[in-house]
Amino acid sequence: MQLLPRLCMATGTGTGTGDGDGDREGNGNSSKLGTAVSSSSSTVSTSSAAAAAVSEASSSSTSLPSLPSLSSATSASLAASFAHVTTLLPLSASSSAAVVAAAAGDSLHGGLVVVARPACVALHDLSTMEATSTSDAADAAAAAGSVKCVAHLHGIGGAAAVTGHQDGRLRVWRVSSRSPGRLRLAAALPTVSDRLRRFPVPSNHVTVRRHHRRLWIEHADAVSGVAASADGRLLFSVSWDKTLKVWALPSLRCLQSLPAHDDAVNAVAVAPDGTVYTASADKRVRVWATRRPDNKPPPSRRGARGGKKHHQYHLVATLSRHTAAVNAVAVGCGGQALYSGGNDRCVLVWEREDSASHMVAVGALRGHRRAVLSVACAPGGLVVSGSADQTVRAWRRAADGRGYACVAVIDGLHDAAVRSVAAAPVPPVQKRSRAGGDGVDGGGGDEEEWKVCSASFDGEVRVWSLRVSGL
Repeated sequence: MQLLPRLCMATGTGTGTGDGDGDREGNGNSSKLGTAVSSSSSTVSTSSAAAAAVSEASSSSTSLPSLPSLSSATSASLAASFAHVTTLLPLSASSSAAVVAAAAGDSLHGGLVVVARPACVALHDLSTMEATSTSDAADAAAAAGSVKCVAHLHGIGGAAAVTGHQDGRLRVWRVSSRSPGRLRLAAALPTVSDRLRRFPVPSNHVTVRRHHRRLWIEHADAVSGVAASADGRLLFSVSWDKTLKVWALPSLRCLQSLPAHDDAVNAVAVAPDGTVYTASADKRVRVWATRRPDNKPPPSRRGARGGKKHHQYHLVATLSRHTAAVNAVAVGCGGQALYSGGNDRCVLVWEREDSASHMVAVGALRGHRRAVLSVACAPGGLVVSGSADQTVRAWRRAADGRGYACVAVIDGLHDAAVRSVAAAPVPPVQKRSRAGGDGVDGGGGDEEEWKVCSASFDGEVRVWSLRVSGL
């Protein structure tokens, strides 16, 4: 096996935390989700601690060994700070795992954050973190069950979000036209009409286990990942039943089902060009596309169902560099970079090369002491990872693309494993407005700011403000 270099060698000169616990007195009387706002905005330098944590985790890690660093960023070339902004508490005292997804806005709007729990799905304004639309009790009861994943939908007939559940169903949520503050359950996939249309045909029924048959449009196990294409025309879902399914939007019909992996599929991501990446417990990341780079006819894959020939997805490549199950995958840099995190405690970095028809591993981001459960990317070269060690790490890609800097380590504030992370940049107009409104310097022209959200298995969602300058 070829050895991989460690890309994380530079740490920010200033990372810090605000008030760790926040106010936990929020209740369901004023809103569906309790909100605790940290009053502290100070930052404390922890760069030496972050470097020590990286060194300790790397020396004791069982993940892939490293080669000399490829990083061109140095600790003296950047300054980073972060502050705890808000905590969104679960509805009840009983813990219920939460998942989050962020959608970046334009230069004037701050985007949205989708927070999903078994009892509630809510949209939050990214700039204020106030709930703009929330599901009601009746819809929550209809979608009862553990929420495994969530994705934001945009420009799809008012659809706002889609959630994947333990019962193998996907649920689409729309903002009510009559009551914008209400998020209503629009459909559960596969839809009733799709089931009725395919049920009479015997070939549409497949054996999922002994003496048990289902329609091929149905997931036979928990839906573990969901993602939408950039143009809003397709939706992709993966499941512990080892399959990848393709759905049409806005018709919500299942177009194709593919036997994707040899073990449970844990995550899915879509590049701007429509290329799909799936991550599995079989230690592999697989690449799917509608056409082959060499323009040859796609090979037939046993068990594949549905899809028109010119729109069918098929296997392009298998990326096998992880030494343990792969839990998360994210696409960055406009589709030119891929990040995958797994039980080997590291985030592998894959980049597209002209000589290859797919991604190749160029290095690893290390520092987590336990399995990496989630990875997210944001414009500006930011990569965020959440781990079973209850920490969140933020990595910044160098301008020349040759290295990464660990600019923030958020530790000691989550009481459970970090299940989901999301990040989105703060629009420049909001930074100028804030600087002009409260008299605080908004930072130099080269300063960048992101909102980072982290959700843990105890149901808490914490929101952070991360600033990086000097790169």
